[in-house]
Amino acid sequence: EVRGAWWRCAPPLGSARPAMPTYDVGGVPVEFPYEAYDCQLAYMQSVVRALDNGDNALLESPTGTGKTLCLLCAALGWRRHRQQQVSEARNSWEKQADPNAPAVGCPRIWYASRTHSQLKQVVQELKKTSYRPWSVVLGSREHFCIHSSVGRHSGARQNAMCKRARDENRCPFYIGLRKAGSKVNTSLMDIEEIVTACKGNGICPFYKCREDAKEAELLLIPYDYLINPQTRESLQVPLQNSILVFDEGHNIEKSCEQAASFELKAVDLPNCIAELDDAYDLLEAGEINSEEALGEMTADQLMSHINLLKKNLMALEESIYSDKLERDPTTDRTMMRAPGSQILRVFARGGKSSEGILPKDAKRINTVIRKVIACLTFSMDTVSSGGQNLDKLQSMLAVLFKPETEELDRNYHMLIYEEDTEENKKGVKRKAVDFFSDMASSHTRDQKQRTVALWCFSCSVALRQLEKLGVHSLIITSGTLSPIEGTVQAFGVPFPVVLTNSHVIDVNKQLWGGVLPAGPEGAALDASFGQRDEPAYIRDLGRAVQQLSSYVPDGLLLAFNSYGQKDSMLRSWRQSGVYEEIARSKPIFDEPRGNYELQSMMEGYNRALDKPRQPGGPIGGAILAAVCRGKLCEGIDFTDRQCRLVVMVGIPYPSRHDLRVVLKQSFLDSRGSEGDGRAWYCREAIRAVNQTLGRVIRHRHDFGGVLLADTRYARDGRLANISRGLSSWILPRMSVLGTFQAALEGCRT
Repeated sequence: EVRGAWWRCAPPLGSARPAMPTYDVGGVPVEFPYEAYDCQLAYMQSVVRALDNGDNALLESPTGTGKTLCLLCAALGWRRHRQQQVSEARNSWEKQADPNAPAVGCPRIWYASRTHSQLKQVVQELKKTSYRPWSVVLGSREHFCIHSSVGRHSGARQNAMCKRARDENRCPFYIGLRKAGSKVNTSLMDIEEIVTACKGNGICPFYKCREDAKEAELLLIPYDYLINPQTRESLQVPLQNSILVFDEGHNIEKSCEQAASFELKAVDLPNCIAELDDAYDLLEAGEINSEEALGEMTADQLMSHINLLKKNLMALEESIYSDKLERDPTTDRTMMRAPGSQILRVFARGGKSSEGILPKDAKRINTVIRKVIACLTFSMDTVSSGGQNLDKLQSMLAVLFKPETEELDRNYHMLIYEEDTEENKKGVKRKAVDFFSDMASSHTRDQKQRTVALWCFSCSVALRQLEKLGVHSLIITSGTLSPIEGTVQAFGVPFPVVLTNSHVIDVNKQLWGGVLPAGPEGAALDASFGQRDEPAYIRDLGRAVQQLSSYVPDGLLLAFNSYGQKDSMLRSWRQSGVYEEIARSKPIFDEPRGNYELQSMMEGYNRALDKPRQPGGPIGGAILAAVCRGKLCEGIDFTDRQCRLVVMVGIPYPSRHDLRVVLKQSFLDSRGSEGDGRAWYCREAIRAVNQTLGRVIRHRHDFGGVLLADTRYARDGRLANISRGLSSWILPRMSVLGTFQAALEGCRT
């Protein structure tokens, strides 16, 4: 229960409360800053129903329907209503005797999204409401630290340097927090505003937010912080009876699986040993004898533990290379794969130099790593690695020993594999480890580098862990969760409340769509692996884009499967002269990989859109050549003129060369029935399509079109099975276009 009173959800005393419409949503008064549309009321009703019953909810609502605003208002309105009920019950004997009265306190709300930039948008939406909860944004030291020395570093090194600066009273901002932390109110601030306010008052923003989180009612956080058990535990804020909201939930399946997985390359072990050597040398030279670094140990004791851990790591390296690998026909890789519990055998097996690593050793190893990192960062001016490789090893062991054996076999695969790269063919030299004569490397330096991995293939592992913590409700929401049935099954936890919402627009008047199987010259538009390099396809796709760009006003989003496909296509168009023909109608702006270059590119794109059309000249506007699952198709809002037409080139299946993708399909087929792997593969593709097509409509008065430029979206003149997974608001507007002229006519209307 969050200590506090219901008035924390109200505006501060002395401020004018905005007059906003109030709606009765399932018996809960919800204030909303605008006149709510039917789809918005339906969304808020689903939220309230889930919270009333303590149920999980899976809510899909198209981009542009005000999903974030609806979620905030419904959840905060419900929380205020619950707080009033709890307060009344505490002050009434009659209410306390009522079996229907709330039996627990008022849950706090954790609002999680993928990135801090998305959370910044959530804060902006929160400011539009009448609700004023005690809120705080949580993040890592890398986002918050303003110390001139500590702030330059990251990871384990930064954490250890921060601890040392605090212990020695050398951080003025941490001292300032203790003296005057109450000067800054973090409510209704995004992360940049918090850092600015704290810096101006000489207060540490990282620990200010950590302290506020203990009492806050609304906590905003990147969702990896909640999914990852180690990061979650470091927050030291209990999740029991909390409402967990995961926005942009179409990415959560992958994030959950990655948080429960790890990879350890054989080359990582020498790096860990090198860090142990560095710490050993410092201790042996007598440079580290501080209690802050050693704690209850003496230098000699820690040196002994370092030698033991080095032996353990050498034995692990021997173990990794002791298994015989074979060419796997499914993946065409040299590898060995086995049920997940076999990873315990690899770590426990040991070698000539030492015994292996067992679960009982985890505590000892964690202690040694923590002290070694403290030694490596003892000097604030140190140039060592800071123990980053050991920190990675520590995180791996936490993943390794957390699940039970049955859980490992049910939801994990263990594998050892070799990469067929040029580097491996040459062999990789490693640093010699010679502190004992019998501790040489167990494999020859000409052997290929191996990787041992424990891969989780079910996001239910992470979601069930959250449920076991006693959360009140788990709400996962996104504009693109379709196909919804497969999504529910993949999550592996019950979702009694499921919503597939309609759009705020009149799709019959404001949206046009179609499948384009062939280009203007009749060539099949087929971006499959065997056809995408065909000259006729490349040429006719270019002609199609050129003619569409001369008909469509404003911005056109041209989405490719991958950066490789995009770069190859644009290069071919340049060589053939098609690129220049397209640019006569609209200049092409190419999505870069870096954030800085992306911002500069978008500024140029917007300037091109703002140029007035010349009488008798081209229609104007510009083209964005983007990539599915990239920044433009995932996280950028295109409003009005920025996107009038989305052209989807090909079907963005996950890479068939990705080892993890291949094994995920195999895992699903073996755990369920034959074909489950293929169903997941198609679901991932169509969800990426839905996310991309959703860029076209951003608000009630927006309009535009979507075009699937690939013959595989159609079959025998009708929509193919994969197209049936399109979002429910798009699907009714889709038809197979018999000619390219029909596409041009659609753009005219």
